[in-house]
Amino acid sequence: MISNAGEVDITGGTLPPLNEPPNATAILDNIFLNYDKRLRPLYGGGDPVRIYVSLGFLSISHVVEENMEFKGDIYMRQFWKDPRLSYGDKNWTLILQGDVLDKLWFPDTYIENAKKTTIHDDTKTVIVFGDGNVFYSVRVTVNAMNLMDFRNYPMDIQLFFFRVLSYGFDITQIRYKWIDVSLYSKDMAEFYIMNQTLSSDKVKYMIGWFDYLDVSFFVRRRIGHYVIRIFFPCILCTVVSWLPFWMDRSEIGDRGALGITTLLTEVFLLQYTNDSMPRVSYVKAADLFLIVSFAFTFMALLESVIVYNYKRRIFKVENGEVKNITGGRTFFRKRVVSLEEAHKLEPVQENGSHTNPVTETFTEELNSPLSETQTTISPWKETRDVEEKKQCPRCFESGRTKIQNYYTSFKSFLAKNDLSYFIEMSSRVFFPLTYIAFIAYFFGKYGI
Repeated sequence: MISNAGEVDITGGTLPPLNEPPNATAILDNIFLNYDKRLRPLYGGGDPVRIYVSLGFLSISHVVEENMEFKGDIYMRQFWKDPRLSYGDKNWTLILQGDVLDKLWFPDTYIENAKKTTIHDDTKTVIVFGDGNVFYSVRVTVNAMNLMDFRNYPMDIQLFFFRVLSYGFDITQIRYKWIDVSLYSKDMAEFYIMNQTLSSDKVKYMIGWFDYLDVSFFVRRRIGHYVIRIFFPCILCTVVSWLPFWMDRSEIGDRGALGITTLLTEVFLLQYTNDSMPRVSYVKAADLFLIVSFAFTFMALLESVIVYNYKRRIFKVENGEVKNITGGRTFFRKRVVSLEEAHKLEPVQENGSHTNPVTETFTEELNSPLSETQTTISPWKETRDVEEKKQCPRCFESGRTKIQNYYTSFKSFLAKNDLSYFIEMSSRVFFPLTYIAFIAYFFGKYGI
């Protein structure tokens, strides 16, 4: 903070006591006689006008992520010295408002990153000290823009800054310097301000070098709203998609309906999150959370299909046919039974004769001279096998035997074991633990 702007003591950020001169009317009539507001103070003298700036922020609000803009309501205060306005004792002050301000010269100070600036004319106030020091205060509302980074959205930290400089006077004519920046309230509806920084430098434009003053606010987004509107519904939908793990494995219709409903809900959440966001090319943190939750929901639906497919069939024989009953669903599958089984299944008449057509069929097939030559071999496969045998007879026979043994063992394992039960039990543990680990990693990385 500067304790002295020009020759006016502003220690503590406040002006000294204001003392009105006894002959104010005569002073006002005289100081504008030879005054030309079209020329800056010290014009032609070679020295630049030193302007001291103080900003008071009433609020920073109306953050629109889609347009990357925000609004600031500001009291802009500027000090400079105009020797043409001196009229006596430096402790005397004249407070000017209204039409008389049209007779004064003002610096063309503006905010560079403002899309729209509204000046409240009824707040324009000028205090002229007896030694020519001028204090100018006005309230402005600025819609400013700034490039924002949404990679960590909604746990992101944004930088809001305002750049103050002259529009037409370079450093040979006007020099800017900070007094201070005051923020009356750090609380915002969606953000809270962490800290602020002041900086100053010069930049080169087409007509010369210009002084500029930057005030930067580092703000963090409040997460409570997004926990209620995004994260909690998304987690709840994902958990609901696991309910089929405790349902009947054969009820694929009910399990599938629940999984598809949760999928559509998470698609809606993803669209709702991105509706008010700019079309950025990178993945935001909220997108990552929703996509992973969507993947868990989809895998839960896929698990129901796999469990239904691998569910062990239960068979029983009725009237010479094998009846497959699974979870209330009944369908018939043809099966070749052995001769011993056929004898057990066939009905015996009173005269002791057998009338089971299955027995007759098996007897005919066993007695048929073609029973041992029913298997047909593809000519292509036969040629390939002959070539492989010629190259390495022992390798061919050994490899083929091992593959057949593995295949037979695998089929036997599937026949004896109900894989669907193992998959179902594993899913009840794997899905919740993995999802909890992801949530811990996500909020640990991005913060809350």
